[in-house]
Amino acid sequence: MAMTMEERGSGWRVFAGIMILLVGIFNFIDGIVAIANPHYIYYYVSPSGSSSVETHHLVFGNLTGWGWAMLILGVIQFLVALAIFAGQGWAAVVGIIVATLNAIGQLMLIGSYPWWSIIIIVIDVLVIYGLAVYGFPREA
Repeated sequence: MAMTMEERGSGWRVFAGIMILLVGIFNFIDGIVAIANPHYIYYYVSPSGSSSVETHHLVFGNLTGWGWAMLILGVIQFLVALAIFAGQGWAAVVGIIVATLNAIGQLMLIGSYPWWSIIIIVIDVLVIYGLAVYGFPREA
């Protein structure tokens, strides 16, 4: 039984929609946290047992500015995910754009949250792949 391109890529579209939805929610929450407490300092215990206080190191800007950017991007990502689930053709293009912007934004925040940023960048790359290859409606 031969599968059409539309059927073959449906799993990647669902994956991309779910990941954009999750990352959008995470970015929204991260944005609220950064706006509510821009002078956030975390406590770090090194493997040797000594403790120190670490501060955030951003490429440029401040945590409040990046918080607003992540909050707005999170809302846009949430709306794009809903459009992907609704089968809108334009949602793939916008999804690729917001995933790219999110990856760049996470790269700028890598000094503050290195592991989290790397995980989100990997998810964004998978979303871009899924939408670029299977996100657009195909004609037979």
